[in-house]
Amino acid sequence: GDLTFNVACRGAGPTVVFLHGFPEFHYSWNAVMDQLVDDYRLIAPDQRGYNTSDKPESVEDYELPLLVEDIIQLLPLISPDPVLLVAHDWGGPVGWTVAHTPDSHVRGFMSTNGPHPLRFAELLATDADQQAASSYMDLFRSDEAEDYLTADLLETWFDELLSEGDLEIYREAWEQPGAITGGLNWYRANTLSDEEIDTLMDGRSSVISMPVSVLWGVDDTAVLVSNAEGLDDYASDLEVELIEDVDHWIEHHVPDEVADAVRALDARAQ
Repeated sequence: GDLTFNVACRGAGPTVVFLHGFPEFHYSWNAVMDQLVDDYRLIAPDQRGYNTSDKPESVEDYELPLLVEDIIQLLPLISPDPVLLVAHDWGGPVGWTVAHTPDSHVRGFMSTNGPHPLRFAELLATDADQQAASSYMDLFRSDEAEDYLTADLLETWFDELLSEGDLEIYREAWEQPGAITGGLNWYRANTLSDEEIDTLMDGRSSVISMPVSVLWGVDDTAVLVSNAEGLDDYASDLEVELIEDVDHWIEHHVPDEVADAVRALDARAQ
């Protein structure tokens, strides 16, 4: 469309596309890419609002149908053949919805602690534990969020996961003009209400027919492991693996296991 995206590329072979979440960017997948670079062509966009990709000013410009359309439009531009799509955190609702979209140029989908929008909406509406776990979203949607979520604070989220060199790369991304606001606008634009979900799923397949894999760090305190349950209603060829002693930042804790799961999904999607 009218937006320009920064897209990281590595390797050669079958194409795998990675979608990041908040408050990350394409580099969140670097350790996983290290495991796969000899065998695959690896593509990771900075999604709308992040790092050096375009950052529309209106909150409404971050509604999920637009975020999904970004990726649907991107995929045929970066690969002539259908791709494997891997998604984490906010990339999850985007990736799941792309997979539900007919002719979306995807041959296999994997969620790594990335919630299905319908399942997440159900839990937000009915499950007290997930409601409590998601209470931080009120802050993220507030006008004061940028004052609180500074680069200094965000760095503390990752200081035990990343090297000093990687943290410098993250800080540079967070300090791009408008980048933190762009990420927060994903929360502000999407509450996953019934009306929003109906709009999101309109015209899409109710069940994904391609192979789907779910990896979930059981110790996730933000997007609870209950999000990895009840997914059979949405995918007919589904494999779910729960990983003990791993929290939300699964691609940083166990990049080798994520990479192995990509290879296994590739084999199923042949």
